[in-house]
Amino acid sequence: MYFLRRTHIWQWNGNGQATRGLIEGIADYVTLKAGYAPSHWVQPGQGDRWDQGYDVTTRFFDYCNGLRDGFVAELNKKMRDGYNVGFFVDLLGKTVDQLWAKYKAT
Repeated sequence: MYFLRRTHIWQWNGNGQATRGLIEGIADYVTLKAGYAPSHWVQPGQGDRWDQGYDVTTRFFDYCNGLRDGFVAELNKKMRDGYNVGFFVDLLGKTVDQLWAKYKAT
């Protein structure tokens, strides 16, 4: 559990504008990539909303990172001074809703 909490250290929160689900999704993405994802996490494609948080958002971000290597790091960097849902268009050329729909269909 200690490891999970430490993933927030180098994370931006969009000056308080980002949703908690987005923040937790980025933090848990680090956990996933470090090989510490708990067995109880949802499988890819599960969840109700992209910013549902934790494992759901993490799996979605893993999909997005597969579309553009470095996506999660770039999203975090963009959130230094604020947050805008348009960051997804900037980085991946599609709205987050379009990306979520494609993710759910795969």
